[in-house]
Amino acid sequence: MNLVIIYGKVVSKVEFNFIYDRYNTGKELIDNVKYKHTSLARCEVELLNGSIVEIYGYDDMADYMYRNLKNGEFVLVEGKINREMSVECTNILYLTSSHITL
Repeated sequence: MNLVIIYGKVVSKVEFNFIYDRYNTGKELIDNVKYKHTSLARCEVELLNGSIVEIYGYDDMADYMYRNLKNGEFVLVEGKINREMSVECTNILYLTSSHITL
């Protein structure tokens, strides 16, 4: 099972990109389509111990990240860690500074 839960502060601007030419990427078939995602968003989160982790999401999660995550705000992220040690988000709880008690 690959599950990671992180809590930290967003320290970079959310980058949003569309995945062009997704049908010719050479990825294995998923539902008779070569690549199932159309958009990607990514940003960096600083954990409480000072480590910087890149988080990213596809499609609806990418849209949510782009609309809601702002630099300096706190998030609780549930996701899967990949080989490059970045986290693919499956769920994000957006926290305002009024929720934080450290």
